[in-house]
Amino acid sequence: MDTIKSLWLKLTLIWTIDNFIRLINAISSLTFLIYIYAMFVAPFIDGKGRWDYVHDVWYSWQALNVGMLAFGSSVIAFNISRYNADKQREREFIAAKAFLPESLSELTNYFKKCTPMLVEAWNRAADKSDLCNTQLLNTLPPLPNSYRAIFSSCISTADKNVGEYLAYILTRLQIHHSRLKSLESDFSDDEGMVQIPTNILSYMYRLAELQALVNKLFGYARSTEEFNDKKITLEQLETGYNVLNIEVEDIDGLWDLTVRLNK
Repeated sequence: MDTIKSLWLKLTLIWTIDNFIRLINAISSLTFLIYIYAMFVAPFIDGKGRWDYVHDVWYSWQALNVGMLAFGSSVIAFNISRYNADKQREREFIAAKAFLPESLSELTNYFKKCTPMLVEAWNRAADKSDLCNTQLLNTLPPLPNSYRAIFSSCISTADKNVGEYLAYILTRLQIHHSRLKSLESDFSDDEGMVQIPTNILSYMYRLAELQALVNKLFGYARSTEEFNDKKITLEQLETGYNVLNIEVEDIDGLWDLTVRLNK
């Protein structure tokens, strides 16, 4: 049963719409090659170049000839339409991509504003004398708004890999904001919850991961680098911490957690 599921998963990954269209075009091309040989080459060979024999063959198979011409016209028209649609999508993506650096800068500013709250929360959670039952001095910044439209436009017009990468950033961003919103509310008289420093360290790591994902996109968004969706490295995470003004050496256990989670 597991083998069948594994094979089915591989087939679903391979059997995309684009691959199906390529298969149809390949079969159509092979069919036309066979048709051309059967209608234009073979009759001259079998009839030894006699025009009356070739004419008789064409006359006998005129229904097939009409059908093949109609089918060929349909295949050509479909591919022209698909080509024009792809070019239109590329133009729309180029237009949307022009605003992507601005959206990435907006997200970076939001990430930086999250740092003071996380650092304060970690310091208080690490302090055993602090009951964490009073509000944090540093509050959670609101999510920016303009990035949504740009990301949505890019995802709908970009290639699959780029679209999935942008969608992943959005997913992680929503999770991050929800966690920090919950963390902020936990520091209050009403909640009085025990805060575990390791949890807050993991929030810092995820924030640095988001920053690293955004950093990797800047070059591509500015059309100075190729798209890179490879796994984030420790060096890129370290750069992320630096951009966020998180002093890793001052936060006990953060780098060890980073190394462990990035394996």
